[in-house]
Amino acid sequence: MVVSDPTQSDDPIVLANQAFFDLTGYTADEVIGRNCRFLQGPDTAPSAIEAIRKGLETGQHFVEVELLNYRKDGSSFWNQLLISPVHDEHGSIIYYFASQKDVSSIKLARELAATEKTLLKELDHRSMNALALVESILKLTKADRVEDYSSAVQGRVAAIASAHRLLSEGNWAGVELSDLAQRELGSVNIEVSGPAIRLPPHVVQPLALIMHELRTNAQMHGALSEPDGHVSLHWRADEMFIWLSWEEEAERNTKPVLRPGLGLRIVNKVVQAQLAGQLDLAPREVGLKADFKIPLDPRPAK
Repeated sequence: MVVSDPTQSDDPIVLANQAFFDLTGYTADEVIGRNCRFLQGPDTAPSAIEAIRKGLETGQHFVEVELLNYRKDGSSFWNQLLISPVHDEHGSIIYYFASQKDVSSIKLARELAATEKTLLKELDHRSMNALALVESILKLTKADRVEDYSSAVQGRVAAIASAHRLLSEGNWAGVELSDLAQRELGSVNIEVSGPAIRLPPHVVQPLALIMHELRTNAQMHGALSEPDGHVSLHWRADEMFIWLSWEEEAERNTKPVLRPGLGLRIVNKVVQAQLAGQLDLAPREVGLKADFKIPLDPRPAK
């Protein structure tokens, strides 16, 4: 604790106890006669200083504020400061009594708790997105045999897991669209092109599943089922949307492209429900053409 004298110029400290010296690292000769502002430093919040000033100017019964202060050696600590005026028999302020309490550990605990809460909330959000994708997979996957159903589900979940690894490698700060496309579509018969675009995290896993479904459909029923077939994926974006264009080409593709059970229902569900986007799927004699418009801002999964 310290006592200062507002009747003197610049309200100097006139008394300080040993606990104050131990906390700050200063000696009595370095403290007495100085204003307490010497404890402030480069990261002391101006708002905290202003709260002290206003409290003293308006004559509050006490001023309480938490601010970053600095010791003599330059190290910082969080100070829970309480200032109370001392009045004489006429009601005039003759001293200020101020107590300082080092609450750095408490402050750190609060910040860790807040960070943990934020992380848990984000983890819950990511888990819900992934579970919504898996739910779509399980509901929409169709097969006559258990083995075929299991294989289809495993392939789709593997696409989500691969995208998850990409996100984890980038500390969940997003993924370059070209990296995602190369991982999901890596093939000599699939050409990907477009400007550098960093996908926000909520788009990455759904888009990975979409690419997986389009590639699988092309391999089983579309252009990539033909010896000379090939696919191109091109994209562009502005500040609000991504546009993707998937186009298949082949000379001898005579198999139907759009039919139940090919995974295109999953594509439709994911684009509309997970990403709040739009899509246009069009069968052609030489394969499938698909155009997507996906918003970049996060949307809740339905």
